[in-house]
Amino acid sequence: MPNVAFTRLELTRLLPQYRLIRDALSGETTVKAETTKYLPMPNAADTSPENKARYDAYLNRAVFYNVTRRTLFGLVGQVFMRDPVIEVPSLLKPLVANATGSGVNLTQLAKKAMSINLAFSRGGIFIDYPVTNGTGASIKELEEGLIRPTLFVYTPDTIVNWRMTDRGAEEVLSLVVIYETWCVLDDGFEMTNAGQFRVLRLDENGEYIHEVWREAIPTKTDGINVKKGDFQQHSIYKPTDSNGVRLNRIPFMFFGSENNDSSPDNPNFYDLASLNMAHYRNSADYEESCFIVGQPTPVLTGLTEEWVTGVLKGSVNFGSRGGIPLPVGATASLLQAQSNTMIKEAMDTKERQMIALGAKLVEQKEVQRTATEAQIEATSEGSSLSTAAKNVSAVFEWALKWAARWVGQPDTAVKFELNTDFDISQMTPEERREVVEEWQKGAITFEEMRTSLRKTGVATEDDAVAKTKIAADTVAAMAIAAVANEPGDGSSNDDNVGKEE
Repeated sequence: MPNVAFTRLELTRLLPQYRLIRDALSGETTVKAETTKYLPMPNAADTSPENKARYDAYLNRAVFYNVTRRTLFGLVGQVFMRDPVIEVPSLLKPLVANATGSGVNLTQLAKKAMSINLAFSRGGIFIDYPVTNGTGASIKELEEGLIRPTLFVYTPDTIVNWRMTDRGAEEVLSLVVIYETWCVLDDGFEMTNAGQFRVLRLDENGEYIHEVWREAIPTKTDGINVKKGDFQQHSIYKPTDSNGVRLNRIPFMFFGSENNDSSPDNPNFYDLASLNMAHYRNSADYEESCFIVGQPTPVLTGLTEEWVTGVLKGSVNFGSRGGIPLPVGATASLLQAQSNTMIKEAMDTKERQMIALGAKLVEQKEVQRTATEAQIEATSEGSSLSTAAKNVSAVFEWALKWAARWVGQPDTAVKFELNTDFDISQMTPEERREVVEEWQKGAITFEEMRTSLRKTGVATEDDAVAKTKIAADTVAAMAIAAVANEPGDGSSNDDNVGKEE
C-alpha cells in the first residue's frame, strides 16, 4: 500500500521551529501547558514530591509576555489599515463575499494568509470547484452562487508532501498532500475526529485528480488487515472547468516570505519567538527570586528564652500600633535583600533584542537611535513586510484568475492587491498646503499630489473618481456663486438709489 502519510524531509526539519512559533502565538496557557519543554526544572535529578511542588509554584509564578503575538497583530494591522484592491467579474461576487463557503469573506481570508506568511514564511492556497460530472454549470447556478469556486488557506505544517515535474521549459506542481481531520462519529453532541490526507496530483496523462485518503477505523469485522493509523483511499474526483473540460494543472500554489516557489523559506518569526521563550525563562527566575527574598525579614538579636516566653509571650508584633520591648543590649531590625539586577538586565537585554527584530509594540519611547539606525531598521522591516504582502497579493490574484476561468469569465479583469504603503506618518497642515500649491503651480501632477495625500489617509477616493467629483463640485459652487451675485427682489438696489438721492 502506498505511504500517503510520507512527510518531506524539508518539512520535518522545520517542524520544531513551526511548533515553537505556534505555541508562542497561542500564548501563556499553551506555553505553560508544555511545562519543562520551555521552562526546565531547576533540579531535574530530584524526583521528590517536594521538588515537583516547588516546580509547579515556579511555573505558576512565571510570566509569558506575548511579544510575538502582539508583533504579528501589529504588522498585519499595517497591511490591512487600508482595504485590499479587489476587482473581479460579476460572477465572482459571491466568492468575494464568502470565499470559503463557510462565511469567511475574501479580505478575512487574505488576512489569515498574511498572518501565516509573516509568522511561518510559508503557506498554501487551494482553489476547489464542485464536481459537475462533466456537464458544467449553468449561468443561473453561477449567478446564484449555487456552483462556484471556494478558496482554502493552509499552514505549512499541514502541507506534508509535494512534488514538481518538468513540463517542457517549465516546472509544474504534480503532487500536493495536505493533512486534515474528518468527523468519524457525531451523535449530535460529541464529535470524534480522525486523520485524513487530501491528495492533489496529476495522473499519467497530466490531468488533475483530487483524492481523499482517510484513517482506517478498525471494527470487529475488519479482521487483522486493518489497524489504526492505516490510511485508505476514500474518494477520488476528476475535476473539470465550467465547460466540463479536465484540468491539466493543480489549482494550488505556495506562498512565502521571499517568493512563492515550492521550497520552504526559513520562518522570519522564529528568532522573535525563541527570544520570547528565553525572556519567559528569565521571568520565572526573576519571580522566584522576588518570592523568596522580596519581603523584608525581621531580625532580633540579644534575646533570651526567658525574655521571649515571659515578656514577648512567644510573638513579636511589628508595626506602628505595637511595640517590641527588648532587654538591654538587644536589637531589632528588618533584613531587606538587594535587588537582583542580573536577571532584570537579562530580561531588558532580550526586550531590546526583540525590538530590533520588529517588536515595535514593546519599544520604550525613551530609546534613542540615530537617524541612520532608524532608517535602516524601518527599511528592513518595511522590506520584509512589503515582500510578504506582495507575495500574498500575487497568490490571491492567481487564485481569483483560476476562479474566473472556472466560471467561464476572462481573467484579465481580475485584480487583487494588498496595501504595501506602511509610511503612515501624518503630514502637517503646512506640508499638505505645500503639496497642493506645488500641484497648482504645475510642479507635480494631480495624481502625484493625490498620492502624497493618500499616504497620510487624507485622500481615500480613486483618482479618477475624485477628479470627476471635484469637477462636479466646482460647477455646483460656480452656479451657487452666480445665483448669489444676481439682483434679487430689488430691495438692496432700491436702498442704494434712495441713499444716492
